Amino acid sequence: MNRRTALKWLHWLSLGLILYFFLVEPEESQTNPGLALATHAGVGLVLAVVVLVWTLVYLTKGLAGRAGPKLPGWAKRFHLLNHKVLQIGLPVMVATGALAGLFAPFAIRAFGVVPINPAIGSRSLHGLAEELHEIAFDALLVAIVLHAVFHLWRHFLLKDNALRIMVPKVLHKYL
Repeated sequence: MNRRTALKWLHWLSLGLILYFFLVEPEESQTNPGLALATHAGVGLVLAVVVLVWTLVYLTKGLAGRAGPKLPGWAKRFHLLNHKVLQIGLPVMVATGALAGLFAPFAIRAFGVVPINPAIGSRSLHGLAEELHEIAFDALLVAIVLHAVFHLWRHFLLKDNALRIMVPKVLHKYL
């Protein structure tokens, strides 16, 4: 598997994991909030590994894609800015989630198995870290929606095959 293919899979895996966080809130679980938090922490750990790999590739090789030749000047600038915001926003969101877990005054085990914290935090620090994490997540969602709309615009209105560049080959027949 080459770098571009690996990044495509990381791209879509990241989206799936972030979609999970958008759809499932641990505190909204009525049946078993502890299990929901353990799953949230576990999926967060998986996302942290994906983001670490993605960030290391970005820091060593730079952005994988360039703005297409059909893009007007404003779109080329937006392309670069939006991708950099995502490259910075993902690690920030993961880091704020990690802080929220570390500052928790109760034990958290990812998937109910992997210990996340020593359970010696304070409620006030945990609350502050959770708020920062929510803000980072919401800002990241805005950047992701802008990213998606931009590339859909490119693919369908500008007709530069932007989605074919970003999806694995097995999905090309659907575009």
